[in-house]
Amino acid sequence: MPLGPSSRQLSYFMEVLRTGSVRGAADACNVEPSVVSRQVAALEADLGVSLLERRGRGVVPTEAAELVLAYCRDRVAGNDTLRTQLLEIEGLKRGRLHLMVGDGFVDTVMRLVVGRFCGEFPGVEVTVEVGGTSETVRALAEDRCDLGLALSPPTSSAIHVVSQRAHPICALMAPDHPCSRIEAPLTLALLQKYPLALAAPGTGLRTLIQSAADDECVELRPSFVSNTVMPMKHYAEAGLGLTFLSAQAAATELADGRLIARPIANSILQSSRVQLIVRDRPRLSPALTRLIRTFDESQYFSAANDPQPMDGR
Repeated sequence: MPLGPSSRQLSYFMEVLRTGSVRGAADACNVEPSVVSRQVAALEADLGVSLLERRGRGVVPTEAAELVLAYCRDRVAGNDTLRTQLLEIEGLKRGRLHLMVGDGFVDTVMRLVVGRFCGEFPGVEVTVEVGGTSETVRALAEDRCDLGLALSPPTSSAIHVVSQRAHPICALMAPDHPCSRIEAPLTLALLQKYPLALAAPGTGLRTLIQSAADDECVELRPSFVSNTVMPMKHYAEAGLGLTFLSAQAAATELADGRLIARPIANSILQSSRVQLIVRDRPRLSPALTRLIRTFDESQYFSAANDPQPMDGR
């Protein structure tokens, strides 16, 4: 009875899809292209389906190949989980974890969670990668990361929400900005009249802001665009205009009085949430379970850790 695809066949197959060609896979694996071709052909013969279609000098996956790729990812994830579970016997002395975190969350996550975890389990290699909301969801679904922290991610059957909390988006500005003297929550219709620094298109924050603007039929034309938080804060702090971020993302600047945060009168921005997400699977690895527990113990998802919008007076 056939035992299914071999690890060698699947490894070469995944490399072909990753590089887009047999030659690219061969170069990456340091073997001759004929070796890769034979292994992929053997895999196709064993499964009784065609997996690759030639396009120019490269190849593209067939519909069947997508199913095999999903199987490969599950198999790799299962191997990683087994390896980590075995390491649990040693008290998490070794292992690997990959987090993908939104840019605005990095400082707080490092201070409250990752630093604590690394101090307690120095043998576990922790990778923190900055990624946007859509990128984080995609990476989890494809098993390219273990845990994500994202701003109002889209619903996905492949993703499970571990924890979440309210994370309203505010208007950040220098203390002498004209809007700082307004008592009521600021409207987008008012804010559009001033120079704006916005997150880059495609980021979770920009998508959220665009949804809010579309909801109110307001056009927000940025004077400055950045795919990271720090330049946007510098822009506002320099008095060049205002920007849209959470109070948490500017906690240091708010505490120092270099910026103030004012609430925005928009239900989409007021109801935004930060979510801790994993791929939906029956069992998480011990290392990942322990990291999630560290999030809980740090009270990261407690509202008490969020600076509140301030009027600067």
